[in-house]
Amino acid sequence: MQLAVNTSVAESTGYSPAFITQGREPRLPNALFDEKTTGTEKCIQTPGENAEKLKEIFELVRRNVEKAAQDQARHYSLRRRPWRPKVRDTVWAKEHPLSKAAEGFAAKLAPRFYGPYTIKKFTSPVICVLEHETTKKEKTAHISDLKPGSADADRPGDFEE
Repeated sequence: MQLAVNTSVAESTGYSPAFITQGREPRLPNALFDEKTTGTEKCIQTPGENAEKLKEIFELVRRNVEKAAQDQARHYSLRRRPWRPKVRDTVWAKEHPLSKAAEGFAAKLAPRFYGPYTIKKFTSPVICVLEHETTKKEKTAHISDLKPGSADADRPGDFEE
């Protein structure tokens, strides 16, 4: 398995991990070795030529990785929402409950959001301190775990019957 992973060409770099770390393709086991396997021929380059070739390849790999990171960031950003809450906004906070078999509680059946909360302050650009509007308990949350809401609205995602 490890040989298969190390010798497969990565889409983001354009080269195999073994070639990037060792500067050559590894020899395959004798059962899989044939005359057409790349990187198994005798080295006819001088060490200086080989070092220059590797510098060019590493520069190409660096550019390929940067391009792949930009592509992945673009795809990630497609589903991001531009909403930024402000201090004193009313929000619902996502909870991450754990199942408790002894109490007969299944987390996957629990509501995803609780609240309403009021944003008291921001401790960083993406972390805020929330205060529950009825219990006055405080908690911190990342803005990606918040949904806009109002104190008198139903829970987000609840359906009327």
